[in-house]
Amino acid sequence: MRFLTEIRESRGAGTGERLRAALTGHKVVVVRRASHAGNGAFYQKLAGEIGDFHFRDEDPVTGRLDRTGWLDIRYDATLAATAQYRYGNGRMPLHVDGAYSDVAFDVFFLCCETRARFGGATFAVDGSLVTDYLAACDPALLRSLCEVDVRFTKGERTVTRRVIDYDGAGAVLNWSSTRVAPDNPAPVIDMCARFAAFCEQRLVDGGLVTPIPLMAGDAVFMHNRRVLHGRYAFWGQRCLLKGVLSLTAPVGGEVLL
Repeated sequence: MRFLTEIRESRGAGTGERLRAALTGHKVVVVRRASHAGNGAFYQKLAGEIGDFHFRDEDPVTGRLDRTGWLDIRYDATLAATAQYRYGNGRMPLHVDGAYSDVAFDVFFLCCETRARFGGATFAVDGSLVTDYLAACDPALLRSLCEVDVRFTKGERTVTRRVIDYDGAGAVLNWSSTRVAPDNPAPVIDMCARFAAFCEQRLVDGGLVTPIPLMAGDAVFMHNRRVLHGRYAFWGQRCLLKGVLSLTAPVGGEVLL
C-alpha cells in the first residue's frame, strides 16, 4: 500500500467511489473541494458511501461516545486547559486516533471548516518508515515496542496493547504519548518516553513527516493504525470536524481492510 494520494470532488456522482478506490491502495487520501458550502453534510454523506460511519461526538474529559454529532477540533482558549489538544493551539505529538479506545474502526478523517491564519497543518508519517527507522537506529527499542504491553487511558476508557504489531499488510500501530497510563510499570514508562522522543525529535524535527495543509472544504482520510499523525502549532481560529468509519463497502469484489 502506497503512502499518500489526492483526489478532487467530482461535479456529479462518483466522489465516493473514487475515494474508496484510492483508499484500497493508499494509507492517506486528501479530498479537495472547490467550496466548503455544506461541508458537514457533504462529508457525512461521503463517509456513509464508503463504509459504516460512526457519527459520534466524544466527551473531551471522560472519553464517552454518548452524543450524536461531529467531534470538533477547534481553538477555544477557555477550554484548552481541560482538553489541550482538542481546543488548544500548540503542536500535537504523533499518535493514532483512539489509542485508548476499544471501538473498532479502520479510517478516521478530518475535514476543514476554518483554516488557521498561520500554521496548523496536519502532518503524517508512514508506519513502515517508523519501523524501518527504528530497526536501523534502535532495534532494541523496536523489539520492546513489539513485545511489551502498554496501558493507554482517557477518562473512563482504557485499553492494553503493544505499540507495534504486524499483520499481512505491515505495521499496525497503537500510540499516543499523552495517553500512556501513569500506573504502567517503570520500564514501560521509560520505553514510552524513549519512543515519544524518537517520534518528536527524529521524525517530526528530522523532517520525515509530510505536511497536509487543508483549505476550508478539504479533508484528509487516513488508515488509522497504518500511519502516525499530528499537528503543527498555529495562531488564529481553526476548526476541523473529525469522523471515524469502518470500511465495509466492497471495491472490485474485495472488502477494504
